[in-house]
Amino acid sequence: MVDLLSNIAFTGFLLITGGAALSLQAGCNSKLAKHGGRTLAPVWSFASGLIICLIFFGIDIGALGTPLPDASVLYAPGYVWIGGLMGAYYIFANLIAIPKLGAATSLSIFICSQVIMACVIDHGGLLGVEQRDYSKWRILASFGLIFCVFVISRY
Repeated sequence: MVDLLSNIAFTGFLLITGGAALSLQAGCNSKLAKHGGRTLAPVWSFASGLIICLIFFGIDIGALGTPLPDASVLYAPGYVWIGGLMGAYYIFANLIAIPKLGAATSLSIFICSQVIMACVIDHGGLLGVEQRDYSKWRILASFGLIFCVFVISRY
């Protein structure tokens, strides 16, 4: 299993299926919010997600032998703890946007903004990632993404 986790093709597969899962999650949460209220959807999303994460954590520690976190986690930069807040914000934004704009337009805007922000993070070497220039090709690709959002939202 450890060899599988370091396989580039498997990593690509995880990214593709993860992206598809986010689209499905957004649609499911939007529909659940319509039937159960705007706050039920994120509560259910994070509660069920917590259960799955705890199962994965147990498998990772128990079956795969990954060591438990040690005291060094106390010295992690403060910003590392806001990922869950960003996830909650993402879900609430989807709950508001999808009924108004549709899934394709909403998610294309999210994807475009994710890629552009990722390029900014890379360019500045922020959050501990390796610095990569926001090259003219990346800038051109960013404009291409913006054009794609326009086409998806228009047609």
